[in-house]
Amino acid sequence: MTANKSSIRDNVTKEFGKSTKPSPSANTRHSPHITKVPPPIPPRPSKEILEKSRACQKKTATKEKTPMSYAQIASNVANALKIKKAFLALPNKKVLEMHNAAFGQHTNKAKKVQFTTKGPSRKQAIIPLHNDLTESIMGNASTHVFQINTLLKNIKSSMRSEFIRPCSGGIAIITNEVPNPSDLSIIGNYFKSVEGINSNDIPSPRLPQSKSYLKITGLPYLRNDGNKISSENVTDFMKHIDLFENVSLATKLRIIKASPKSDMAIIWFDIWDTQNGSKAKLLINHSFNLGRHIATVRATNMNPGVPQCHNCWKWGHSTFSCRAHGSRCQMCSGPHKLEHHRELAWCCKANPKATPPRLETAQGMPCPHSFKCINCKGEHMADDSKCPF
Repeated sequence: MTANKSSIRDNVTKEFGKSTKPSPSANTRHSPHITKVPPPIPPRPSKEILEKSRACQKKTATKEKTPMSYAQIASNVANALKIKKAFLALPNKKVLEMHNAAFGQHTNKAKKVQFTTKGPSRKQAIIPLHNDLTESIMGNASTHVFQINTLLKNIKSSMRSEFIRPCSGGIAIITNEVPNPSDLSIIGNYFKSVEGINSNDIPSPRLPQSKSYLKITGLPYLRNDGNKISSENVTDFMKHIDLFENVSLATKLRIIKASPKSDMAIIWFDIWDTQNGSKAKLLINHSFNLGRHIATVRATNMNPGVPQCHNCWKWGHSTFSCRAHGSRCQMCSGPHKLEHHRELAWCCKANPKATPPRLETAQGMPCPHSFKCINCKGEHMADDSKCPF
């Protein structure tokens, strides 16, 4: 049996070959389902490599600091010594931290001089008027707005008057867009034609302008005759200089000494200008002769001052931006206007329970009581120029 099995096995191998197992190389070459092995994950960088890369990034990100001047270094040292004297037991590292927190780091970056104010919105027309004429126009403000808009519709203008409000030295007609010259002429001609108003008292309306703040240096404080130089003399002389040909002064010239013991003067003056300060830029760093002296125009930081509200009579904001719900009396700071002080003020009403009892002020008589300022609580009106506030 064993011989027969071996003979059968030999015959099968001769007919079909040595082996029927597929070779691994052939299967891999012809089989489409085998995918490539992904590349190995790169090793993580060491801590040293990470620290070096972070240090390089910090060096490229930080900007070079400007070197401090000798005066700044001396000031820093003096301030640090003061802190050290006050806290003797404090270590030097803590003293340095306190100094940096209190005084910060000084830089040599010079501040840019802002010599021009932004100015109010140009969507309005301003007419300078005296107080009596302003009050008469404001009494019929709604009628004036309606009549102005009717005239603007007749010429097919897109500008409309929204409301009229009093401003410093006149009235302001608030509009929905910037008025052009034809719109301004219509507004001016209308107010000149209003019954009861003299046309000579109505100047031409104008758009609001910004102010530029300048100064003149290089002139003596005393004239040749020994008298002080006056603003009138300088103003008259500026009218004959081509440099100031198209310049209109916003305020009177102010003259002071350059220092208490100096014989030179500094002349401060403000001009009406555009919002970008185009007129001031034509004057800054330009010189002119005043006699035998050479004067130079310099820019100075704007100082528009602090406004006083004519609604609540407090300082720090304008009347138009006041958020008070009602008007205040500049005489007694009560919740009423000055023209109604006599009828509504508590000081003019009878109060028999007061100690001593207070009698009512007679009809037709002005208020005999003392004034009370809303700002300093002194015995004067809130709009008094003598208020120390």
